[in-house]
Amino acid sequence: MHELRQVHADPHPGNFLVDKDANLMPIDFGCIKKVPEDFYIPYFELANPKYLNDPKLFKKKLFQLEILREDDSKTEIEYFTALFHKLLSLFTRPFHVDHFDFSDEDFFGAIATMGEEFTKDTQLRKMNGNRGSKHFLYINRTFFGLYNLMHDLKARVTTQNYMIYRLNS
Repeated sequence: MHELRQVHADPHPGNFLVDKDANLMPIDFGCIKKVPEDFYIPYFELANPKYLNDPKLFKKKLFQLEILREDDSKTEIEYFTALFHKLLSLFTRPFHVDHFDFSDEDFFGAIATMGEEFTKDTQLRKMNGNRGSKHFLYINRTFFGLYNLMHDLKARVTTQNYMIYRLNS
């Protein structure tokens, strides 16, 4: 992702093999997604608490990612800003520490609870939900798949390796 600006957007065990030397070998390249810079940069900046914890910077990134739009009402801006702050604060949690233990049941319980809340949120259905960059579908699918795979493996992962590709900050 951070070097090639591409992801395998269907990460599940059926698309990979592991050889005798523990090398990961992809065998299905049917869902490779190129990620343009104008999406990559604001998306991964939102993994940085600096952006999550600064309401002005956070809102600016939401506009760059087309989550917030110029034609949104004040109510829509407030609603989607709060919703995505909650969502991204949780989903970027692994990037806020040097190592993340994906066997953490509290983390996955919080994801499940949030999913249930979104499913039951009648206000979300009433709002103009056609928003966000088209690249979100693939990136979110990728992270959701990877997180679930890491959870199944009870993996403890070094999460700061991507910093060698340091984002503009």
